Amino acid sequence: MRFYTLILIFVITAGTKSVAFQDDPWIRQVSPVSTVLLNCTFTDTLNGWAAGDSGVIIHTSNGGNNWIIQNSTIEYYINDIFFINKRLGWGIANEFLLDGTTILKTTDGGNLWTAQNFPDSSKIFRTIYFLDSLNGYIGGFQGTIFKTTNAGASWIQSSNDSTFFSAFPIAKFAFVTPEIGFACGGQIDIAGVIWQTTDSGLNWRAEAQSPEPIYDIYFKDPLKIICVGGDFEYGAQIIRSSNSGLNWTYRNLGLFGQGQSVDFRTPDEAWMALGFSGTWAITYDGGNNWIEMFTTDTTTLYSVVFPDSLHGWAVGKDGVILKYIPVKTGIQNYSTDSPDSYFLNQNYPNPFNPSTTISYSIPGKEFVSVKIYDITGKEIASLVNKLQEAGNHYIHFNSGNLQSGIYFYTLIADGAIIKTRKMIFLK
Repeated sequence: MRFYTLILIFVITAGTKSVAFQDDPWIRQVSPVSTVLLNCTFTDTLNGWAAGDSGVIIHTSNGGNNWIIQNSTIEYYINDIFFINKRLGWGIANEFLLDGTTILKTTDGGNLWTAQNFPDSSKIFRTIYFLDSLNGYIGGFQGTIFKTTNAGASWIQSSNDSTFFSAFPIAKFAFVTPEIGFACGGQIDIAGVIWQTTDSGLNWRAEAQSPEPIYDIYFKDPLKIICVGGDFEYGAQIIRSSNSGLNWTYRNLGLFGQGQSVDFRTPDEAWMALGFSGTWAITYDGGNNWIEMFTTDTTTLYSVVFPDSLHGWAVGKDGVILKYIPVKTGIQNYSTDSPDSYFLNQNYPNPFNPSTTISYSIPGKEFVSVKIYDITGKEIASLVNKLQEAGNHYIHFNSGNLQSGIYFYTLIADGAIIKTRKMIFLK
């Protein structure tokens, strides 16, 4: 039996970078709109907002069980929305083909929104960020950055350096302290740019860090920063720093799509929405390695947020709202329907660290074994070895003291090998 298992192990195919997992951790929530949603934000696991085309703002106060439409008072594109708590928030909006920017504000969670036109109609902004209830920033085309110290009642222009790249559009802000902050953006087919300030946004310095625009920026901690972007032709990219922006490294992921938005669910696991490609890029080792996964129904997604490790949301085209549902642990039967045939799913996540879920189906009541083997064919774990009813089953496997590398798992029913698949453990 062991020799037969070895033969099966070495003839299975390596697969491709793109996988469609049977156990998709994202589920659709009922959306009250069908227009594109560009951004979402949550202040906790219950209160969230999403905004997009046609002045649409929607809100949930119960973790997405229900979403309601709020009256933004406008009917054009809301490019960004930002809340510092469940009551105080802002938005940035622009009317297509017209100059000028509208700044939205609410002090009651969006029950009432007020709209104020930015005084200079030649300035077009696309992102807004607040440190607290008073201090905030807006950025947009031509590298323009303005700062407020009175909650948006008035704005003063920040000083940008005179380099060629400083005039490129700004997409997002992120601050690690009230003094030290970053912005990202760029121009398609020319450069992705990162701006930095060390004096609370009074002065900014711009440097090109990638060949394509950068759309989002995330701080893992005060030193480690991950930026994402890309374009249709060259695909998704990441730009990373491990010393708070002193040095950056660029990497093309070789994945179709644009890195529109990224957020970490845990210190090691992050999800990147790749926009029009209808896929995710996922890392399970803090951003060193990324794999591609189709979104639910290959939906175009533009924004993803995790308020904590157990709750996440993503929004995108046609008003779609997805909610993250954590994978349960242990050995479970997750369906009472009897399948018509045997099936062994690809483990999820894969690569994994420290744990992964293996799911399989059996058409009848049988004695089932699920075993793990290393690259030499040595059995290192027996996850299941018992009589099981017909149905769909899954196992939560913890890596324990395994070394990084390639492993194989095999489904055996009544002594017959059904299927062997490959999985990768990365420490």
